[in-house]
Amino acid sequence: MASFLPAAHVEGARMGDPHELSRLIEAVWPDAYRLAFAILGDRSSAQDASQESCIIVCRTIASLRGAGAFRVWFSRIVVREASRLKRRRAAVELVVAPAPDSTDHATSIDIWRALSALPRKLREVVVLRYFEDFSSREIASILLVPDGTVRFRLAVAIRRLRPLLGDVPESAPHAPSKVRTHAV
Repeated sequence: MASFLPAAHVEGARMGDPHELSRLIEAVWPDAYRLAFAILGDRSSAQDASQESCIIVCRTIASLRGAGAFRVWFSRIVVREASRLKRRRAAVELVVAPAPDSTDHATSIDIWRALSALPRKLREVVVLRYFEDFSSREIASILLVPDGTVRFRLAVAIRRLRPLLGDVPESAPHAPSKVRTHAV
């Protein structure tokens, strides 16, 4: 999520300032879309989930306990909306496309295909940890599960990804060795 999100935007939005709310939504939209896309693997669905997440933020920002909690709170909303949409559209299996900012297109396709092979709960923790750089404690808060559950899901996901990504070059972004070093 936006690492440089001015607390003034969050506080102003919490206090009901429509201009600050607008600035806040503009600042977090790209991150919401990227996270939703990583979970859903479909650009249209990611836009829908991101838009719905922003609407929820607009309706409920006043209930946020403080600006410091925004990043985790907003990520929880995006993950929940993306997961809800994924369940609703489960009848049609979506093909995961490569990340738009990937430097190695072929490797990126392999990584995204491997991620799409994971069950939703495993894919969520991998995306939140290795693509969004959340700690396991933050992921637990986003997904509303115990910290130990997050670590367990990460371990299971890495174990399942290793055979699928065995031939990915070590220099590739998010290659198995890089994933392995984060897990230790």
